[in-house]
Amino acid sequence: MTSKDERYVSGVKTEVAVARTRERVASLLVDLSRRGLSAATLCERVPGADLFVTRPTDVEDDSTPEKMMVLSLTGRPVAGTPGESGIRPADVELYAAVLRELDGATALVHLETGHAAAWAARGREIPCLTAQAAREFGGTVPVLSGPRVDPVALIEALRGGAASVLVTGLGAFCVAASSREAVRIAHVLEGIARTATLAAVAGDTEPLSAESIADLSGRARLLREPITDGRR
Repeated sequence: MTSKDERYVSGVKTEVAVARTRERVASLLVDLSRRGLSAATLCERVPGADLFVTRPTDVEDDSTPEKMMVLSLTGRPVAGTPGESGIRPADVELYAAVLRELDGATALVHLETGHAAAWAARGREIPCLTAQAAREFGGTVPVLSGPRVDPVALIEALRGGAASVLVTGLGAFCVAASSREAVRIAHVLEGIARTATLAAVAGDTEPLSAESIADLSGRARLLREPITDGRR
């Protein structure tokens, strides 16, 4: 049976973990905004708890830690915590399902504007035109039918090895084992989407061959070490 002291220690650890997660999410939202992705949503699971942190939609101009919202893995605000009265993101239940059900998914970025979201709006996968795209995504970035997407379909697409998935009318989703890595992937995705857009303006594009993609992505996997948030 768990003693009162053990419950107290566990509660303190959770409070510390929540505070650190709030700070990290707030800081990375500022980074996303600075790079032109101010409409992005970032969610991160709290270590050791069935909780996650995100930003309410009514505080987009105030990305401070105390404004961040703590939610359960069903997408419900945690009573008695700062930010609980904020407006939850419209797709919060989808975020919660991904973080709850997808092994290894600690953080999620949802891009609703920008070049990646534009490809999603067209219902088009992003072709693999560059070495960077091959190294990061191992081929084209897939697209699912939306905007009402079955969480299971999104989870299965991400479970299939894709770090990013587009959803028609909804935008782009990036997941990773840390919030810093999810944000990095979002920046890369936006960059390759922009490159693909510019290349298409000039005329027909030619994706890299399957052999080139396999070679580039294979070598990248050997060299890559996941970015973490300093947690073991």
